[in-house]
Amino acid sequence: MKIAILLSCFLTLACLGSARPKKDVPYIYLRSTDTLYIQVMDSVYVNGSSLGENDRFHRVEKILEDVLEDIKFPLAYKIERFGAQRTPPNQPRLDLTIFKWGNNGLSEVEARFSASIKRDYARNKFGTYFTRTPAPFGGYDRVMRAHNEVMEEAVAEMVMELNTRLSVGLLEEEKGEAEGENDVSESE
Repeated sequence: MKIAILLSCFLTLACLGSARPKKDVPYIYLRSTDTLYIQVMDSVYVNGSSLGENDRFHRVEKILEDVLEDIKFPLAYKIERFGAQRTPPNQPRLDLTIFKWGNNGLSEVEARFSASIKRDYARNKFGTYFTRTPAPFGGYDRVMRAHNEVMEEAVAEMVMELNTRLSVGLLEEEKGEAEGENDVSESE
């Protein structure tokens, strides 16, 4: 028995020692000259209910616009449905994939989506964002408001991550411009 455990430990260490690291993916920064293309992929199944199914993209679009306006997001942006494929070369695209937006079966309203940013062939994953709140009692308007509020909270978390990439990108630009000013020859 001890030999089997020792052998399995040895094989595990040998496999871990010979494993290759993942390819280095360049970190994608946002520049002030970029236009951020936001692509919304909605893969939400509504359990036989037609609660907001027809206008879901427009509700997400409105929530994104409100959050970006609230924080005074300095980049130009365009929000598109999945499949638009209109992202010009060398421009960043933010992909939002909505997994859950509605009742989670535990008397809670939940919003869950993943986000990643892509520029040309490089992609960085932000992660998964989610929020929950107790399900409201009442009419259609109250339920829709609760859905929108949980999505707005999750989007606000994601935009904070986006803002850090923007501020770092702007610092990189300023550093590059400062180095460019020193390149002028003294004879001029």
